[in-house]
Amino acid sequence: MLEIIGAFILPIVLIPFLARVTYNRLVAIGLAIIIMFVIFNNFESFWTIVTAIAGVLIGSYFSLRIGKKVNKKWS
Repeated sequence: MLEIIGAFILPIVLIPFLARVTYNRLVAIGLAIIIMFVIFNNFESFWTIVTAIAGVLIGSYFSLRIGKKVNKKWS
């Protein structure tokens, strides 16, 4: 159960942070997926994979929204 919660929360937190650090959303998504594979080593259940995909999608949406706010503010 803890693995499923971690697979959902981790990309939601990591992707917007890494997008701000690397200035590239695709690199941030790739790094978050690599970090998740290192932490979880092997996804044992189908639901862990499904929640990880949902977390990546939500995290990428948040990074897109943050990027739009930053571009409006600085332009």
